[in-house]
Amino acid sequence: MLEWIRTQLEGDDAAKMDIVTDGFVPERLTGEFYRRALDSGNRFLAAFFGADLALRNAKAEYLNASLGRPAGTDTIDIGVSRGLPDGKLAGIFATEGLLERERAIDAFLWDTAEESIVFEGFTLDRVLAIVARLCIVERWLALDREQGQRMLQSLVGSVRGTYGNIEFNSLK
Repeated sequence: MLEWIRTQLEGDDAAKMDIVTDGFVPERLTGEFYRRALDSGNRFLAAFFGADLALRNAKAEYLNASLGRPAGTDTIDIGVSRGLPDGKLAGIFATEGLLERERAIDAFLWDTAEESIVFEGFTLDRVLAIVARLCIVERWLALDREQGQRMLQSLVGSVRGTYGNIEFNSLK
């Protein structure tokens, strides 16, 4: 599906999709990457990757505290404060088990993608939110196939519910 979406975009729109897909490749998540996303001029990219950066920094700080490492180790400081509600973070990092914690992190990102486009029509931002959620689905298909399939069905159902005239059978 990601490749099909890519064939439908060109120029600056395709470059914005590349930012989204790059955001799911761990070795690409540098200060330069986050600066590019936040300075892209795109509302979805700024909101989604601002939250992602705050979450990743909070995760690093959680691990630093757990391992007795100095605060600030492995965080990315690009001079922009993007805080997250403490309640959300507490719930994510209080989760027992690595797989459950990763599921909570991805659920937060999934919800962030959806919340970022609540009042959008069918715009590029909505397409980018779908791409972000497809990247999360792709990750879960590798980690836990059943969970990944449930997430994909949820995504297709939500898109179908919003845009009932789209023929999904041709996207298999």
